[in-house]
Amino acid sequence: MTLVNAGVAAVFLRAAAAKTVGPGVAASAVQELLGGRLRPSDNAVRLVAILELATVALLVIPSGRAVGYATAGVLGVLFAVMGMTGKLRGSDRPCGCFGIADSKPLGTANIVSGLVFVAVAVAGLLGPAAGGGTAAMTAVLTSAVSSGWLLVTHRTAARTAYRTFLRRWGSA
Repeated sequence: MTLVNAGVAAVFLRAAAAKTVGPGVAASAVQELLGGRLRPSDNAVRLVAILELATVALLVIPSGRAVGYATAGVLGVLFAVMGMTGKLRGSDRPCGCFGIADSKPLGTANIVSGLVFVAVAVAGLLGPAAGGGTAAMTAVLTSAVSSGWLLVTHRTAARTAYRTFLRRWGSA
């Protein structure tokens, strides 16, 4: 369950970072869901990011996991409902989900990920080892999963940075 906690925490970490840095993408997607009439403020989107970051912290710390699972479950239901609404309404604006600005609109991926978060929450709350695993191990795995994900999704920039580093290091 430690690896599952780290994976879910990494997803919430990426999502929170994206909402904090560029809340307009998520706000625009939600505005589309609301029929274009109401646009959430950047601060409202950042409030969701704070909730996602709190979920990360709670999933990493064994004594906070029960609350972390509950929060992940609630967010999962919210994401699944938003995905279903986007799918039914034919959403076409990128949602910025999972920290990817040029992502697809709200739809199937949100439904599936939301249901996965709910399943993890239920398994964590009902499973025998809700407090199992160390905070350090979960934090290290969360960092590794998140870093690997960043490298894969930004591989061109990572490759350029790596080559530049090697050139400068070789000429020193």
